[in-house]
Amino acid sequence: MEALTGGLTHFNHCGRFNKPLTEPNFCQMHTFILVPGAWHGGEVWQPLVKELHTVGEQASTVTLTGLGERKHLLSDTIDLETHIQDVVGHIESQDFDEVTLVGWSYGGMVIAGVLPR
Repeated sequence: MEALTGGLTHFNHCGRFNKPLTEPNFCQMHTFILVPGAWHGGEVWQPLVKELHTVGEQASTVTLTGLGERKHLLSDTIDLETHIQDVVGHIESQDFDEVTLVGWSYGGMVIAGVLPR
C-alpha cells in the first residue's frame, strides 16, 4: 500500500494524478481508497470518485464508524483503532490486492495506522 499526501489536483502525461515520473509503474491503473476527515462520511469524496472513474481509475470510499451516514453507531468505545480497522476491513472485504490510500485531515491519521498492516 502507498499513501499520498497533499492535494490531488494535477494530471501528469499518462492521465494519472501528478506524482514523480521516476516512480516505477506509476502509469498503471490504481485503486484509490478515500478516507474522509473527522465528522464526514465517504459521500464527500463522490466528486473525486467521479473524476477518477472518468480517467479509468478505480476508487472506493470509506465511512468511518460513528461518522457521516454511520453516525448512529457513535459510542464512547470508538477510537482511532476502530477507524483503522474500518479501513482494513473495507480493503479486505473488497478483495483489493494493491491500493493507494488517500486520507484528508483526520483520515491521514487513520491511513497512517493502516499502512503497516
